[in-house]
Amino acid sequence: MSTELDRSTAPLPCTGARARRLTRRLTSFYEQRLRTIGLKLGQYSLLMHLSAQPQSMSELAAHLEMDRTTLTRSLGPLLDHGWVRAVTGSDARRHLFALSEEGLRFRQHARQHWEQAQLALETQLGRDFVRGLNLQLELALERLKPILADDN
Repeated sequence: MSTELDRSTAPLPCTGARARRLTRRLTSFYEQRLRTIGLKLGQYSLLMHLSAQPQSMSELAAHLEMDRTTLTRSLGPLLDHGWVRAVTGSDARRHLFALSEEGLRFRQHARQHWEQAQLALETQLGRDFVRGLNLQLELALERLKPILADDN
């Protein structure tokens, strides 16, 4: 892949701006359906990546490809509701997070609401379109990851 800009070809419209707009709309779409159970989309994603096995903030952030500040904001309400528990690691400065028993039960309930939202999205956009979009998004993620800094 050449890093030199070909001056004879004009760039396409900004992909980043379109992706951000799409992300905001998709987030709103899901959150309209998750709001009834008091969740935001990022909190739902975090619930799905947590388990009864404690994980560090760094492990969670890396797995979710999320910065620690955003992760901390998403964890707060989950901790407040008792769905997530904080555990002190072998080093008292290291905090680990795991789903509580109530959190495991709530995650099943939340998954049902997410499934309804996902099916509604597939109905709105078309199942084949969503399947193709997901494939393209995964391909873009794969192609971009190696050229970005480790914290991305």
